[in-house]
This record gives sequence, C-alpha cells and structure tokens, in this order.
Amino acid sequence: MSSKLREAIRAVNRSTVAAASVGAIALAGVNGVALAQDEEQVIEEVIVTGYRGSLLKSINMKRDSDAVVDAITAEDIGKFPDKNVAESLQRVPGVTIQRQFGEGSAVSIRGVGNELTLTTLNGQNVASTGWFVFQPAKRSFNYELLPSELVGNIEVYKTSQADLPEGGVGGTVTINTRTPLELDSLTVFASAEGQYQEDSEETDPMISGLVSWKNDSETFGALISAVSQERSLQRQGNEAFWEWGAGPVAFEQERKRTAFTGSLQYSPNENFDVVVNYIDMEMEADNTNYALWLTQGNTSWSGVDTPPECLMGGTPVCGPLNVAFYQARPREATMESDVIDLDFTYSGDNYVLEFQVGETTSSGGTDFEMVVEDGTGGTPIPGGTYDFRGGEQTWDTAGFDITSYTPDTLAMGTGSAFNATPKTDEEQYAQFDAEFDMSNLGPIYAVKAGVRYSDHNTTSRRYEFQQDPSFNPVIATSEVADGTIDVGAGSYEILNVDADALKSWAKSSITGRTEDLGAYSEIDEENTALYAMAKFEGESFRGNFGVRYVSTDATSTYYLDGVKQEADADYAEWLPSLNLAMDLSDELIFRVAAARVMARPQYVDMYVNPDNTGTNDDLPNNQFWIIGNVGLDPYIANQFDAGVEWYFNDSSLLSFTYFTKDVKNFVTFVEYPASAGEIPFPLPPEEAAFGWTVQEKVNGKSAQIEGFELQYQQDFGNGFGLTANYTYTDAEADDGTFTDGNTVLSDSSKDSYNVSGYFENDLLQARLAYNWRSEYMIRDVGAYANRLHDDYGSLDFSSAWFVTDNITVNFDVINITEEDAEQFGNNQSYSPNSGFTEGFPLYAYEMPRRFVLGVSARF
Repeated sequence: MSSKLREAIRAVNRSTVAAASVGAIALAGVNGVALAQDEEQVIEEVIVTGYRGSLLKSINMKRDSDAVVDAITAEDIGKFPDKNVAESLQRVPGVTIQRQFGEGSAVSIRGVGNELTLTTLNGQNVASTGWFVFQPAKRSFNYELLPSELVGNIEVYKTSQADLPEGGVGGTVTINTRTPLELDSLTVFASAEGQYQEDSEETDPMISGLVSWKNDSETFGALISAVSQERSLQRQGNEAFWEWGAGPVAFEQERKRTAFTGSLQYSPNENFDVVVNYIDMEMEADNTNYALWLTQGNTSWSGVDTPPECLMGGTPVCGPLNVAFYQARPREATMESDVIDLDFTYSGDNYVLEFQVGETTSSGGTDFEMVVEDGTGGTPIPGGTYDFRGGEQTWDTAGFDITSYTPDTLAMGTGSAFNATPKTDEEQYAQFDAEFDMSNLGPIYAVKAGVRYSDHNTTSRRYEFQQDPSFNPVIATSEVADGTIDVGAGSYEILNVDADALKSWAKSSITGRTEDLGAYSEIDEENTALYAMAKFEGESFRGNFGVRYVSTDATSTYYLDGVKQEADADYAEWLPSLNLAMDLSDELIFRVAAARVMARPQYVDMYVNPDNTGTNDDLPNNQFWIIGNVGLDPYIANQFDAGVEWYFNDSSLLSFTYFTKDVKNFVTFVEYPASAGEIPFPLPPEEAAFGWTVQEKVNGKSAQIEGFELQYQQDFGNGFGLTANYTYTDAEADDGTFTDGNTVLSDSSKDSYNVSGYFENDLLQARLAYNWRSEYMIRDVGAYANRLHDDYGSLDFSSAWFVTDNITVNFDVINITEEDAEQFGNNQSYSPNSGFTEGFPLYAYEMPRRFVLGVSARF
C-alpha cells in the first residue's frame, strides 16, 4: 500500500463519523427536517457549503494535522473570507498584521516580526520587491500584491516539521492555488465589484474571472483566471520630524492591480500527476505625498528658550511656529512578481516521488521621484503656536489661512532629490522528495526525505536624473495648481497639484541618468537543504520527527569609491523537529511539539555598502550612515508547544495552546557619531555642521517569547455561529538589543483578539468581525527610526445574497468605526530635542471606511 493511499485511509477513518454527523446537521439546517437513518442504511454524502462549509474544512484540516496548524479555506471560487489575504490571516489565533496605507500588507505570528514569517505559494518562495520608496529589501512577502480570488486555501504552520522549508521563526504561511482536475469540468466564474473609499470619495472597479476545463476521462485539465482592480487610495494624517517641524500630510495613490494564473494538469492514472503553474501579479502604484510643514520656532539652534511646561523629557512639545513650508513628492512606482513552476508526482506500490522545479522573479520600486516645495523658502506665521501636550499634534496659526496658502512659485529639487530607485528579486529552485511506506517498522508507517536547492539574487539600485543645464527648476504655481486636497488628522486643506503635469514638466529636463554606485546593493545566495522525516501512528497517537540540514553561501556586491567590491560569508545549521498528537478521547486531542528553526537575515541588513539617509532633506541633524554585514548569523530559535483541543461537536472547537521560543541572533546596530570629514559623502554646509550618526549592523542578543492562545468556534445549528480567539504574547529581548532601550520585540503585541459572529441560510449570509491588537514597536533604521504604534482595532462586515444557485450579490464594509493609527516616540533613554522621546506624538493617520458592492456568477 502506498504511503499516499495510507494517509488517505487514515484521514477517512478519523473523519467518517464526523462527516456523517455534519451531513445530517447540514440537511437539517438547510431543509428544516430532522432525518432519521437506520444503522444499516448507507449515508448519502452531503457537502456543507457557504461560510459554514469553509469553517468546517478549516477545522477538519486543523484536527487531522500532525503539527500545530490553523487553516483558512475559500468556500468557493472567488469567495475567500476577506478581500485582502492578510486581513483574513489576522483572524487566525496568534497572527497579527501591519496595514500599509489602510490595507493589510505584512503578517506576524506569535510576537515575532513579520520579516521572520515565511510565506510560500504552492510550497515555494515567491520573489517580492515592493513599490514604496522607503521599503527596504526584505524576505517577507507583500500581501498587497496577492488577490484573494486566486487562493484556494491557506495553512498556517505554527510548529515546524522537517519537510517544511526553513525561514519561519514565527511560523510558515502556505498559500495554495487551485488545480483544474479538482474542479468540475467547464467551471466558469465571473465577478464584478465596486469599492468606495470615504477619504478619496472615489468608486473603483474590480473584475475577475476563471475558466476551468477537464476532459471526460479526467486525465487532463486546464485552468485560467484573471483579476483586474483599481483603487483610488488617499490617506490623511499628521507627521513630525523633530526638531524641525511637523504638519498635516496626505498620501494619494492610484493603484492598478492585475493578476493572471494559468494551470495545466495531466494525470493519466492514479500513479502519475504533472501540474504546470504560471502566475503573474502586477501593480502600478503611482503616488504623491503632500505636506504643509509648520516649522518649529524654538529649535535648539533658534535662540528661543522653551519654558519647563513645554518640555517632555527635554523635547519641546509646545511653543512658537516659524514658517509654513509647502511640499509635494510625485512618484511613479511599480511592483511585479512572476512564478513558473513544474510539479511532477509519481506513486509506486510503496513509495511516492515528487519533483518540483521553477523560477520566481520580481521587479519593483520607485521608477521616478521628484519633489517640489515653496519657491520662497517658506512663509512666516507671526503669532502662530503649536501644542502637542495632549498626545496629538495641534496648531494655532493666528489667522494664517492654511487652505488659501498658495506659494507664487514651486521650486523643484534636483540632484539626489530627482531620482529612481528600482529593485529586483529572483530565485531558481529545484526540490526532490521521496516518501516510502514503512509498515514493517511498527508505529513508523512512512519515511520521507528530500533535498532542495535555490539560487537567489536581489538588487537595490539608485539613479539620479541628469538635466539640461538651461532648465529652470522653478515653475509658477498657477501652471500646476489643481484645487485643494484634504490633509491632516483633522479638517485641513492645502494646495493640490496636477502631479501628471509636474512630472511631465520635470521629465522634459532629463538628458540621461547617472547611477549612484554608492547605493548599489546586491546579494547572491545559494541555499541547500537536506531532510529526513519519519511519520508514526498508533491506536491513539500520531505525529512525525525528523531533521533538516541547511547550508547557505552568500556574497554581497557593492561599490566603494567607485570600485566594485565583494564580501562573502557562509553558515550551516541542523534543525531537528518533533510533532506529537494524542487522542485522549474521540473529542479531545493533546498536542506537543518541539523544534529548532531558523530564518536568514534580511537582505537590507546583509548589504555591505554604506547607505546614507537624511541628506539634502532640510532637516539639520538626521544624517545616518548605515553599514550592512553579509556575515550576519541567521536567526535561530528553539521552540516548544503544548496544547489541548476539544472538538465538542463535529463543527465546533475549544482549544488552549501554550508556546515558548528562545530566539537568538537578532539583528541590531551599534551607533556612534562621526564628523562630516570622517564619512566619504558630501553634505550641504548646513548639515555638515552636525555630521553623521553611524549605524553598523551586528547580531544582537537573545529574546524570549512566551504566551498562549485560546480558540473557540461553534456552529449553533440554526444558521448562527461564532468564532473567537485571544492570544497573549510576552516577547522580550535582552537589555541592549535595541537602541531605543525597549526590550519588547518589534511588531509584537502583548494582547490580541478576534471575534466573529455569522448567520447563514439558503438566502443570506452575514458576518460581523472585530479584530484588535495592543500597542507594538515598529523599528526602522534612518530618519523614521523606532516608534510605538498605539493599539488598533477594526470592525468589518461582510454579507451575501444568494439570488439563485448561480448568482450571488455581496456587500462588505471594512473598518466601520474608522479607527485611527497613531504612533509615538518611545525611547527609554533621555532624548532631548527629539521626536523619539517617550510619549511624543510622531505620526497619526486617519484610516478610511471602505464599502464594497459586487455580483458574482458561477456555472
């Protein structure tokens, strides 16, 4: 008997009673009739559909897994629980997300930063770059790129096992797409939606479609799907760059997201299966930042004294204003990821062989950036004051009309302020796995082994545009003025510009471009992994144990004084793991797991070349010289899990899981001052007086993570149901790991919870979900530095009207309460004249309410 067949029989034996009960419950719920069946009568298979069906599939995947796994399944094509995949994942116990510009973009698991979450697509890495100009090169996947319509199901592995790819210290998210032979022949799906966002007051379209076909013998199938979405995004808020100034800001973006998938599957018999997948995901992300900087009149260099009542830890939080200074930054940005993958599986009498080979590539970044600002250098605000003592930024402009403030001219920044910063990321991989039936080894019923090789390359580059020397970089505001735009965390309006006209004007001056070789960053990385894993089971237990060996060779290529340089490093690790599930009764499962896991350091930290930030930006004391280190050690964690799961009926669950991780080799940096003459980079005279802050990447100390998860899910059988979970995480690093003096790990909330109530019948489906997380640290090198994000909660509503068996109308509301995102300084050391002083209100953003109305058809 093949191990694959044995796995199937084992799963069927565990779930036969559950399937029969669920079928009876489903018929009773749908038809309102209680069905009695004779013990000898053959029970007809009944499939529970809708949102309850999705939850049932997820709970069965969790129950049958050997490891600690949570799952999310799409109830049908195009019916993933949320429009954004990351926002669905936040409803999994222990998972929190970051929202970039109001949409889920990064996933963290159990208090470990999102960059230590491994995300795979059909079991393999996805190359990812990002469109945002300040987004560094990391290994984390950008969920903004992935339409939920492409996803069949997601598994969240919170414990490791030897056959999982390395890289997830927090956990591993495995995203699986659909294949044609699993669908009915000639399945056709189409949808059209409109999304209205309250801040931009725009309604944007999205269309998607899927066609899947297979022949009568079900040996060959083909599937294609496509998604096209537009979104007019606008975000208002307040920002402070202290000590210099603060002000109301806005971010405006026109997103155009497209995705295409194609899948061919050939399976001439039960032993042979070949799947070819092609996925292309693209996003055009042109954007403009607007700001009206209200500069500080009592800076340390102004000669104006600050009274004690206006000081917070030595930092002024109230006082006079100096000038109003308008600024706009139009950009053109893109992001694209492609995957081509071949997966071959052959099943023999007592073995299964699988070979997977593919390539994933990504390009992105900012292709064009410019800045324009008040051509007069700023307008004085006599008598104006600011007051940030109440925990938010407020101003009294003493009659100065922000709305009507329109400089006569706008001056364009040139040189380093007129640039492009493209990025690339690519990987070629090959993996071979073999699993053998070992029924003669007692409780060990299968042994699995494999090897994986990948060759990865990532680059970050910077170009400055050359200009015609006769070009006048000053333009009359009247030539590009386009009304006003809402800015700030409050009711503010400032000058809106025609970004396309500005870009066209600026591009007319370009005669070429010069690469800033000092910003050239490249990593070549070869990774090899070998593993062996045994699967075992007995009358009331099951699980697996094994070991994975990983070796890495990395090269950082960079330029120093115009000369190409290379730096090499290598390391190897052994990663043992054990997962054990014990059936204490038919309803009760006890789990225990232990593993050693690893994640490689981020590319941005491995780039050896020095990076400079804060130069030529009008802020006098924020020049950072950041030095990477290709020889950084990988993150290593020893982790342990223990938990109990009570399936008190076939579609309900109550569980408790305790987890602990001991993580070492966190990447931090040593920081020290340097004069302008000590760093080989020219500074403007006004900034040269302050010199540099040097930040050098090193491996930090260890961190300890401990916590527990509570999970509850119940289908009440009358159309109503409830899911809820709570996670407590105590994640602290050793003293001195972070320069802000906090010991709490980045992106770690001590408390998080989710509550979702739903109702469903033949006609309607509705869900109301609330997600909340407590405050957490965000850490960046350079000017944005380290700050504390306040607690955040989002209330979301989704509904569907089943017009016919084939047509559905859906209506969703995201962020009903319009929760604001607020960030504060949180340095634990004395930080005078700095916005990173504990409690200083650095950034506050209004998060908009969004409405989605759509119709879908499936045939």
